[in-house]
Amino acid sequence: MASRTHQLTVGRPPRGTLGTIAETLESIWERRELISRLTLTAIRRRGADSVLGHIWWVLDPALQMVIYTILVTFIRQRSQPDFPLFIFVALLPWKWFSSALGTASESIRKRDKVLRQIAFPQITLPVANIVESVFEFCVGLIPLFALYLVYPSHLTMWVLALPLIIIVQLLVTIPFAITLSAVNVFYRDIGNTLTHVLRLWFYLSPSLYSIETMRSMVKNYPALDFLVSLNPFTWIFSGYRDVLFEGRAPDLVPLLTLSVVSILFTFVAIHIFRRMAPNFVKVL
Repeated sequence: MASRTHQLTVGRPPRGTLGTIAETLESIWERRELISRLTLTAIRRRGADSVLGHIWWVLDPALQMVIYTILVTFIRQRSQPDFPLFIFVALLPWKWFSSALGTASESIRKRDKVLRQIAFPQITLPVANIVESVFEFCVGLIPLFALYLVYPSHLTMWVLALPLIIIVQLLVTIPFAITLSAVNVFYRDIGNTLTHVLRLWFYLSPSLYSIETMRSMVKNYPALDFLVSLNPFTWIFSGYRDVLFEGRAPDLVPLLTLSVVSILFTFVAIHIFRRMAPNFVKVL
């Protein structure tokens, strides 16, 4: 009786760069239920290790807003009445981005036992962390809309464009998270320095001040002005503030450009991940 050979799709040789990317995207879609379960498990776990639980997802950005408002008011020696809303509109998406990168960078390393025992697409692990961070961001919208009770004039119909900015940020987050999850397995110093790099990145972005103020600060330094333009959060923060603070249409050209570039980098990130994935278990 002829025996049938069953091949494990996870470890089969790559079919070329484009074929590998297509196969990975297909496997992510096919394992969407697994991703949902991983996400729900992570959400429950994060709420179980503290007294206040998931309330911290609301309190944390709100407390950061209060601290930055006090510090900036003290430094400037003058107050801006609507500064809490101004800063919160930047703090919330940044918390999403930094949380996604922080958890995704450890997603492979922290599941080394599972990787040794079960064959499954490892890329579902950082993807689940990205989905978790999106959920956390959505919870953080609660204090944002509470602020509109204090500053009602900033709430306009342009808030309906918020999903567009969210999608752009998601596209930006995905390649960073996937790449870090793979590279951090082999170069663990990256995970140790990530917090410091993200903190510096936040302050070098128009987070505590407007993009106009930042451009005026570097207008006499063409190289710095060019770097400001390359910073994706220059345009992401600007987009959020346009629709949530200024009450106007976002500038679509940089946002669409950022989306296209991010999609291309996602393909690169998937390729890097697939090249490194066969050696994860050996290193872990």
